[in-house]
Amino acid sequence: MKRATVILFVLLLTTTAFAAETRRYLVATKRPFAAGGFKALQDSVDTSVELRRVNGFVAFRGFAAELTDDEVATLRASREVRWIEPVVERHAFDFARNLKGQTIPYGIVALSARQAAAGFRKGVVNVAVIDTGIDYNHPELKAIYAGGYNVFTKTNDPMDDHGHGTHVSGTIAAADNNLGVIGVAPNVRLWSVKMLNAGGSGESEGMIAALEWVMKKKQEIGGRWVVNMSLGSDQQSEAEREVFARVADEDIIVVAAAGNASTAGNPAPVAFPAAYPNVLAIAAVDNQRKLAFFSCQGPEIDFAAPGVNVLSTVPVGTNTLAYISDDTSINEVSALNGSKRGTLTAPYVYVGLGRPEDFPAGGVAGKIALIQRGDTTFANKTRAAKAANAAAVVIFNNDASVNPWTLYSDAAANKEEWPIVLRLSQEQGAALAAKGTGTLTVSHDNDDYGEISGTSMSAPHVAGAMALLWSFAPDARPDELYSALAMTAIDLGAPGHDVEFGAGSINVYAAGLRLAPSAFVGGATTGRGMGRRGGKK
Repeated sequence: MKRATVILFVLLLTTTAFAAETRRYLVATKRPFAAGGFKALQDSVDTSVELRRVNGFVAFRGFAAELTDDEVATLRASREVRWIEPVVERHAFDFARNLKGQTIPYGIVALSARQAAAGFRKGVVNVAVIDTGIDYNHPELKAIYAGGYNVFTKTNDPMDDHGHGTHVSGTIAAADNNLGVIGVAPNVRLWSVKMLNAGGSGESEGMIAALEWVMKKKQEIGGRWVVNMSLGSDQQSEAEREVFARVADEDIIVVAAAGNASTAGNPAPVAFPAAYPNVLAIAAVDNQRKLAFFSCQGPEIDFAAPGVNVLSTVPVGTNTLAYISDDTSINEVSALNGSKRGTLTAPYVYVGLGRPEDFPAGGVAGKIALIQRGDTTFANKTRAAKAANAAAVVIFNNDASVNPWTLYSDAAANKEEWPIVLRLSQEQGAALAAKGTGTLTVSHDNDDYGEISGTSMSAPHVAGAMALLWSFAPDARPDELYSALAMTAIDLGAPGHDVEFGAGSINVYAAGLRLAPSAFVGGATTGRGMGRRGGKK
């Protein structure tokens, strides 16, 4: 849908100083702005109302202006004004990682999951992640981990030896604990079935065994169950098709990744199991709600959810995190390949290009050497810093390039013991160099979180949303959950259901208000009738 240009023109109506605090408002008038509405409003109020930085619109009858509280009150009383509201902030669904606390991933914001989590939950929903397993010792997941199964060893130990399943699990249910990240539905009962090996591969036989285990567990303990399957291929199986029909008969909701086989201008069909009739197929969008280039497409797509650079849990200690902080800010950076692990706080010294002659005698001993890229290799710069007894090295770029850096640029480098060596942008490094002195904290250490892209990351957003919705309305049928999400989804492509986004980008809070308004204080439905909006389920 094309967005019309709405600003007609700008009127600067005052040059006088004013003391009262102002705020920007949208003022809706009874007459069009450019057809006498603005003049009629001016004529209806006294000269005490001073309209500042006025922007007139044609998309609605009204304008934007800076007003004091008194002026707002005066305008509200005018017969020419329909309503007045403050201008509110809008922003891209992006995020910066909080290195000293909990990060709210952009997908959680896009789904309005935090608002939804404030609703009154009437029961606990079971979510089974069929994947590479789970790190059930992860601090974000261990409190809600309920058990699992390993189809390879036929034991109840689904420990993740790959990482994919742990990442998926974190998006669904990472704890709200002021640590790391938070999932869509932190209060579920989490189960794991390992049917993919350490290389991320499995077979249809294992998938059937995994689904059979879930069905047996549901028969054993009862309750409401959602299954996430961030896996698949372009091959279908009649045996799987029968099993998924059985699973649906048990009122178990299955959510699956649509697949990552598309390329720019060449969409690929939805993969299996997402393409089966009884499975929800989830496409991937980025933080601007644009379709990811790799996302498979087809009439089977039900919803779209965040799937590009999704931050979530990984097995404990399997990733690394590097950052630099000073007195005013903390910034995630990258470490050079070969950098030592650890954290150090010390004064820094700028030593130009880091040639041996650039290091003042005794000037960097026990300190951090700040070096500019250029003239020689990163290994040679770091060797010169080591010879001067520097405790760590920060190298800042001399252009805007983003390619990886390494200390292993020659044969001798493979045998050397390197200090902490971090990379900084040209802008950040130049600012430190201009400052000349100060104290930095540099860190390159193990991390329990990481970013991954794929429809594998989209599916757990919807699985978590289904589980959260079901906790508000335990007696709801799966098709009612689907309908609530479909009818409140943000339409992104062609009007209605389409092959790229399905019903659109889900909003679990809006769906919760629709399905179970009593779970929210002051909750109300949108007034649209219940019903399905396309899809195959």
